Amino acid sequence: MPRRLWIIPLLIVFSAANALAAVATEGHWILYQVLPTGDSVICLMKVDKQGDQLRAESLFAPTGVELTIQQFKRENGQISFTISQTRTVQGRSIDSVQTFEGALGADDKVVLGSLGQDRFANRAKLERTEKTTLERTELFVRKEPVDSFQKAQQLNAKASSLMMQWQREQDAEKKKELQEQMTAARKEAADQVPSLYREVVSQHPDRPEALDAAQYLLRTASTAKVTPEEAGKLLKIVDQLSAPHGQRFHRLQVVQMAQLLANQPGMESAVLSVVEPLVKTMKADEKPSMQVSLLSLYRKALSKSDRKEEMKALDDRLAILEGELDKEYLATVPPFKPAAFAGRTNKSANRVAVLELFTGAQCPPCVAADVAFDALEKAYPEKDLVLIQYHMHIPGPDPMTNPDCIARWDYYRQSFGQQIRGTPSTLFNGRPEAGGGGGMTAAENKYKQYTGIIDPLLEKETPLRIQGEAKRAGDQLEIHVALSGAEPDADQVRLRLFVVEEAVRYVGSNQLRFHHHVVRAMPGGAQGEVVKDKSLKHSAKLDLNQLRHKLNQYLDDYAANTRPFPSDARPLDFNHLKVIAIVQHDGTKEILQAAYLPIQGQSKKADH
Repeated sequence: MPRRLWIIPLLIVFSAANALAAVATEGHWILYQVLPTGDSVICLMKVDKQGDQLRAESLFAPTGVELTIQQFKRENGQISFTISQTRTVQGRSIDSVQTFEGALGADDKVVLGSLGQDRFANRAKLERTEKTTLERTELFVRKEPVDSFQKAQQLNAKASSLMMQWQREQDAEKKKELQEQMTAARKEAADQVPSLYREVVSQHPDRPEALDAAQYLLRTASTAKVTPEEAGKLLKIVDQLSAPHGQRFHRLQVVQMAQLLANQPGMESAVLSVVEPLVKTMKADEKPSMQVSLLSLYRKALSKSDRKEEMKALDDRLAILEGELDKEYLATVPPFKPAAFAGRTNKSANRVAVLELFTGAQCPPCVAADVAFDALEKAYPEKDLVLIQYHMHIPGPDPMTNPDCIARWDYYRQSFGQQIRGTPSTLFNGRPEAGGGGGMTAAENKYKQYTGIIDPLLEKETPLRIQGEAKRAGDQLEIHVALSGAEPDADQVRLRLFVVEEAVRYVGSNQLRFHHHVVRAMPGGAQGEVVKDKSLKHSAKLDLNQLRHKLNQYLDDYAANTRPFPSDARPLDFNHLKVIAIVQHDGTKEILQAAYLPIQGQSKKADH
């Protein structure tokens, strides 16, 4: 047959297959989040064809949720779409954007997949339906997990419930009683839960709840006394049970669990057993972020297995991928253009605004706050706004944390208590405001919230002046500062100094690649210098080499005695520093004035 003649039937077949695929996808679907105890409805959607494109719209979502569906695609049996949600919780609107990724099953009636983002995704599924709306009783399809799993969940839930009651209780006697009950419940859970979950994975390794049980045991490997041999078996269960929910979910679960083990002695073979096959089959077009996660984990396991030649071969590959991710990050973050500050309307106003942010590189809800913080640096000149960022080990170990950051946290917690509940927490001129965070999509709203607080602060006047400078010679930093116009108040007014690093490159689990104005030290200590007169001259010195040694020792001790760090990276270059001086009233915690002190003998401002 001539070539042109046999091409035509193939084109007809190909077109017909595409048409059938579109028809097979059209109709009504329920999107569920898949949980061990049941399936929770996200929305009921309708899929139809508009021109040559498939589109989806939400027909029903639970009360209090506004939901839109965009970018619905079906390619090669894979289905993906983006969901934008606005939830109203206690009068506040919370925005989120998540993507669904999954594959059609053999009967075209169920699509197993995951819902979330590249770094955080939950099991999900699409299920075909004839319904056009849902009743309240249909919002959760209950399942019955195996008895041992249910009992383990009940024990953990009991301890968590008592902890929440204890936190809310104000009466001292009742609080003491609740604390005793909470301690007993935690001990009961610690004694029984590991064995209950071991029963789940040994007797029911193919059931969905075995994935949750295996993950729990891997997260608590040290206290649950998980052996390397057992860890390997648990990782295999994670590998097998996460795979049906698509490549993204599969990769995330295996990498996250293997990362938990990578720092523990003797676990190298367990980590390699699941990571090496993924690396060997990894394609060049996989997302660079996942490639970096897998290759970094693989490199770490190789180094601990004394396979150093193979480890070195990964370095160039990782450097190229990291460079690509840095470039993309700097081009897209923040995801909005901050407008330059128009200037103070009160021409006599001279008081500087200070924003202090407590954050963490392992903190997903900190993303909005961190990105808004970074955008402020682009919008306001240094003479108007001072930015200070403290890193905390919340919710996971952070190598940018140091004792001075923790001392500053304690300083504010003693006065404001539950107003400084966790990360992110923000203080403006020493007062906690605009707390909370969110994902990247919430960054612009958080930025507007911050500017709404900062702009009025910049209309205030003060007689207090801060002048000074710093000199850097290699690793030696010398600081000189002078105050005038101060108003002493029974040792309550204090001068405090901060050495912050302009840009620190470190990628934690929240995937922010650069962190700005990170506190490295408080020369003279977190307690500061008492201002006893209207004027004060003060000097301080900092040996950066000694500081680096001190921080390394602190991080070593934390890893050995508290929790291991997710990676070996320790960003302690101190490439570009800034010195900040603030005057603060310890009684009210109000920051009365602040200033950046120029540093002589240092290179130009960092690029990031």
